[in-house]
Amino acid sequence: MSGVEWAQVLGMGRYGLYVWPAFGLTLVILGGLLLHGWQARRRLQRALRQRCRRERRP
Repeated sequence: MSGVEWAQVLGMGRYGLYVWPAFGLTLVILGGLLLHGWQARRRLQRALRQRCRRERRP
């Protein structure tokens, strides 16, 4: 594709002002959910390790 065709694709006519911010916001939200899931998993693993250690003590 040439530069003009890319400009048309990215511009999307008058819909570009709606589509690109919506696309960007979606990526930000999905990234935040992914980060939150990783952090929650780490917290849960840490809590389970501590609980196992406490239960093993005589």
